[in-house]
Amino acid sequence: MSLLGLSNRLRDHADPRHWDVSLIAELAVAIGLAAALGQLRVFTMPQGGSVSLEMLPILIVAIRRGVVPGVVAGGLYGLLQLVLPGAFIFHWAQAALDYPLAYAALGAAGAVGVRGWKTLVGAVAVGSAARLVFHFLSGLLFFTTYAPSWEWPWLYALTYNLLFLVPEAAITGVVLWPILKALDVALPGAVRATR
Repeated sequence: MSLLGLSNRLRDHADPRHWDVSLIAELAVAIGLAAALGQLRVFTMPQGGSVSLEMLPILIVAIRRGVVPGVVAGGLYGLLQLVLPGAFIFHWAQAALDYPLAYAALGAAGAVGVRGWKTLVGAVAVGSAARLVFHFLSGLLFFTTYAPSWEWPWLYALTYNLLFLVPEAAITGVVLWPILKALDVALPGAVRATR
């Protein structure tokens, strides 16, 4: 997809006239599912962060509907997380980086047109990498005091966040592939490729 095509799609999704009832309902369902799946954790890190399937519904929205709906769904889910059990809030700026901004960044996966499992891996990687940027900044700014004396603070922040993001992205990608294939069979054209 060209930059012009991506630019046109972003403009279309930013226009409220293109947001119909089905899109708003899909966002609401995705946010609710993300909240439920976020409570079913495989493991939780000591200073926040966990492995679950919470990214799955947000990535489905981003892949099906595009960047802007993915950003909106992720950002709203991040705000909801602030009041759910398990939120690790140290400072207001850290909370903004780790929750609404990090989850809104998952919407970047919508920039990748998914045509097969290789492009799906790319979409999950783009969304997860965008999320990593905000968690990394939060770790670097607020949690370097937990770093061992022998480790550079930036390396600690990167390693800490990769320890839960890589497994979460891998599990999400494995589960996401059959779901998208089933959606494409049940609702032909439901998975947006490169329009």
